[in-house]
Amino acid sequence: MKKLGTFAGVFTPTILTILGVIMYLRLGWVVGNAGFGGALIIIMLAKMITVTTGLSIAAIATNTRVGAGGSYALISRSLGLEAGSAVGVPLYLSQTLGGAMYISGFTEAWIALFPAHDPTIIGVSVLVLVLGISLLGAQFAMRTQYIIMFVIGVSLVSFFAATGQSTHQVVVWGDFPQAPFWAVFAIFFPAVTGIEAGAAMSGDLKDSKKSLPMGMLSAIAVSFVIYVVVAYYLDYLTDSSALVSNNNIMMDISRWKLALAAGVLGATLSSALGSVVGAPRTLMAMGSDKVIPFFRFFAKKTQKGERVYSIIFTAIAILVALLLGDLNTIAPLLTMFFLITYATINLAVALQLGIGIPSFRPLFRVHISIPIIGFLWALVVMFMVNPVFAAVAWLLIITAYLIQVKRGLQAPWGDVRAGMFMAMAEWSARQSEKMQSHPKTWKPNIMVPVEDPASWKIRMSFLRDIVFPSGTLRLFSVKIVTESMNSIIRSFSNKLFRRGPEVIIDSEEHNAQEEELIQLAEPLKSEDLLVTTSLIECQHFLEGISITAQVMRSMYFPPNIMFLSMSDDRSKDARLEDMIAVAVREKMGIAVYSQHAKNALGSKETLNIWLRRSSPNKDLAILMAIQLNRNWNGQLRFITAVDNEENGELAKAAQERLFDRARLPGSTEAVVLVGNFKEVLSAAPHADLNIFGISNELDGNTMHTLSEAVNTSCLFVKDSGVESMVV
Repeated sequence: MKKLGTFAGVFTPTILTILGVIMYLRLGWVVGNAGFGGALIIIMLAKMITVTTGLSIAAIATNTRVGAGGSYALISRSLGLEAGSAVGVPLYLSQTLGGAMYISGFTEAWIALFPAHDPTIIGVSVLVLVLGISLLGAQFAMRTQYIIMFVIGVSLVSFFAATGQSTHQVVVWGDFPQAPFWAVFAIFFPAVTGIEAGAAMSGDLKDSKKSLPMGMLSAIAVSFVIYVVVAYYLDYLTDSSALVSNNNIMMDISRWKLALAAGVLGATLSSALGSVVGAPRTLMAMGSDKVIPFFRFFAKKTQKGERVYSIIFTAIAILVALLLGDLNTIAPLLTMFFLITYATINLAVALQLGIGIPSFRPLFRVHISIPIIGFLWALVVMFMVNPVFAAVAWLLIITAYLIQVKRGLQAPWGDVRAGMFMAMAEWSARQSEKMQSHPKTWKPNIMVPVEDPASWKIRMSFLRDIVFPSGTLRLFSVKIVTESMNSIIRSFSNKLFRRGPEVIIDSEEHNAQEEELIQLAEPLKSEDLLVTTSLIECQHFLEGISITAQVMRSMYFPPNIMFLSMSDDRSKDARLEDMIAVAVREKMGIAVYSQHAKNALGSKETLNIWLRRSSPNKDLAILMAIQLNRNWNGQLRFITAVDNEENGELAKAAQERLFDRARLPGSTEAVVLVGNFKEVLSAAPHADLNIFGISNELDGNTMHTLSEAVNTSCLFVKDSGVESMVV
């Protein structure tokens, strides 16, 4: 299909929609209520929204190919499919209601000429006419508008040569006899929304980057001059009472009434045609993106590329609107839907300018103040016109957005949200870096060295219970690289940027291990936990852990706990002790997990926390227990071993004071066992997990001994010195 240029594809539909039903049939009413001064303010306030929005559309259009769907495409490709679909529905409704309003205006003008005709029959006939023209294709529809533009030009000449009785007095500010200021504004605003007619044709343009800004901005400028001059002439030639009582005043006072009538009918007909051509493109674009029900039906095209099903559905929607309302009923609703769309377009541009992403470099540049003004002013006007409707409209849009987010829509293009959240995260990181860390902000941020991802699946639910809902996990594994592999890598690096024999590195093993690590994290990511994975290549496992720990500790939001797993193989105890030493060196908390071979974590109900008086590890032990208990919703039990009964009473009192200071649940149980620590282990009440502190002398062999004595899974912890359970 032949593509359209600036004049045919953008300027013509834009200017014809602006110079439409409101100018011919309601501008006199606006001037009669507000006076020329009030009408001028209304025109300027309305134009301020469309000028800023037009500039924003021009910026987006010169940054990326807009594609079919007009403003829907702009929003969905900037703010994402969810935002695009949430705003796309009111956008489509505004275009559809616009079609109904224009046909209603045509009918009103026709009945003024032929009072005996039935309005319903006239309205339906016009709808059938524009439906037939639109089905013939966009090219044919655009060609008919040249004729209409000529007719409108002649009608304006007829008006400016008017024979009305001049009052020689221009009313600066009217009395608003029939409606207050903002109600008059709401009736007038659809007059300036013609930019949608041009934007909706974006998919049919030869060069949307050039045509959209040039066509829209020139149409806005020309139409502004025409509206101001027409408003002045109306106030100059006619008194206010005639203006508010006669919607056909322009026709009555013009030099050649037939020419003015032709202009009214031509303008309303062309605007209606623009809606029936443009609205289906928005509907089809949403169908193609699968964001609306029955999307396959609406996404269909004919062999010629026309949206037959979307056009027919739009015609039915327009017919319903025609039967339910007239021009004065439809115009305020139309105003609201357009304001929502314009506010969102300006917001999209403001966000992209604000976060400064390199990908947003439009050829047509605007200052960030322009979209911000457009966004805020559109919001203000919405609430000034009808605060209840505005609040309900935004509530429905937010609800629709959340529903689409829940659907998990995936688009092939990127959008500004990732950059926006990245900018927010970077700003937050910079601010947090300026502030001194405090135990009050502590939460479990855990780094986990994973030697064999396949064997760690049984431990992931336990890690989830420690960090959920707001902690973080950083999983990493070390791929042992042999010396021969290092030689290959060095050879590859030397030859990478010069000609020579091709070097091929077999990365299948690397990719497989990396994929295993990603799959290990996937269940936790599905719960919206922040989990990262990385695979480190190194000659030794311990060296990889040491390097990774050093790098991660220098990052924003560094890990504060190293989580290690204790193997049943006693020969690995020495390496476990070396890893603990790395964590101590990096000033990190330590958690060593020993899982029971048969029972694992049992029913995940009861926790035993073993504490001795003045334990240096009580803070991390209690914080970990609190996290686990939140997710298990079970029983906390603190156990202390003492030498005699007298010390038992003191220990009991100390435990109760601890419960109060740490704000532990009222159901927390205090247990004091009399006897040697190692002897009372087997006599302790059963639990699904026992938590012990790691003393400076505690080695791998001792941890094995304790695990065997209590015959359950165990967690051994060591404070870093920055935790506090009393803040």
